[in-house]
Amino acid sequence: YELVDRHFDWDQKPKAATEKECNAYLLDRALKSQALVSLASICHLEPKKKIEIQKLIDNEVKSKNLIEVQIENGADTKKKLWMKPDRLDRQIEIDTDQVHILSPFDPLIIQRKRLNHFFDYDHKFEAYIPKEKRIYGYFALPVMIGNKIVAAIDLKTDRPNNKLLIQKWTWIGKEKSIEKKKLIEQELSRFEKFQLRK
Repeated sequence: YELVDRHFDWDQKPKAATEKECNAYLLDRALKSQALVSLASICHLEPKKKIEIQKLIDNEVKSKNLIEVQIENGADTKKKLWMKPDRLDRQIEIDTDQVHILSPFDPLIIQRKRLNHFFDYDHKFEAYIPKEKRIYGYFALPVMIGNKIVAAIDLKTDRPNNKLLIQKWTWIGKEKSIEKKKLIEQELSRFEKFQLRK
C-alpha cells in the first residue's frame, strides 16, 4: 500500500470532481456500456441519485443529446428509456449461432429488472436457496445464443477428475432444440478447457 500523494508524485492534489461532474460521468458511463438506459439502470448502484440524474437527462433531451425511445414488443411500455441519437440508426449484425455462457454476475445479468425487460428472462441466484426450492440450480449460468437467453446451466467443477459436470440444464421458454443443444455443447467444451486449465 502507498499514500496517494506519494504514488502519483503530485506537487498539488487535483481538485475533486463536483457533484455535477460525477452525475455526468455516471450518465456517460451508463450510455457507453448499455447504449439504451433507464433511470434505474443508470442509478443501479446509486439509487439516491435518481432525482439529480433525471434532471440531467431532461437537460440532455432538451439539448437533443439524448432521445427517448420505446422498445417494440417491450414488456413495460411505460418504462422510459433513452439513448444517444447517433446510435438509433446503427445497424448491428448479430451472429445467431454465437453462444455465450454468462456468469450470474455478468453486467448483462446483474441488473435483473433490465434483463427481464429486454430478454424476458427472470434470473435467480439460488446459492442461498434450499436445494429443493431451486429452479435453475446452485450457481446457474445463463446461456445466450445470438440475442436470446435460451437456457440456464448449473455446472460444477470436478478438479480431481479434470471434468466439468452439468448438475442441471434448464431450457428457457420454448427455446429447446437439437441445434441449440449442439451449439451449447460445443461452447461447453471450450468453456471446460478454460475453467480447468492449470
